[in-house]
Amino acid sequence: MKKKTRGKVKHRAKPKPLAKPRRAARRSAPSTARDPLLAPIAGADRREIGGVRIDIVRAGNGRVKRVVYPRGFRWSSHMKPTVGTELCVHAHVGLLARGHVRGEFADGCTFDFVAPRVVVLEPGHDAWVVGAEPAVLIQFDAEEDTPRRFGLPEEHRHAEP
Repeated sequence: MKKKTRGKVKHRAKPKPLAKPRRAARRSAPSTARDPLLAPIAGADRREIGGVRIDIVRAGNGRVKRVVYPRGFRWSSHMKPTVGTELCVHAHVGLLARGHVRGEFADGCTFDFVAPRVVVLEPGHDAWVVGAEPAVLIQFDAEEDTPRRFGLPEEHRHAEP
């Protein structure tokens, strides 16, 4: 029996239909706007070469750089045609903050870095990004004087026994 209230009939409300389940959002490369590691850096000089984004800030007599290597990047495919050398002639000292990078020196020695990892590379290497995400390297350098300033050889070589 239905209960009367002040002349009106009160009906039990029908339950609301359940909301349709939402699909999980696709995971894609982090957006620059939402990812502080990729966000613009105030006062940085931004360059792009061979698909690599480089933000450079002077620090004393050196530089701090954020280098973003896109997925699928390989030095010998993307930079060699622009730079004109067989291998990368720069030393790299820094922190691989994101991603996975493999490479090889002229003598066949290889390296494999997965973030987070300190990176120290002598000049004379090829390198490539492994996997679906870009590699982000926070690098410290002294331009052409980097090997000497960091006590590195001018090119990769094995220690004498």
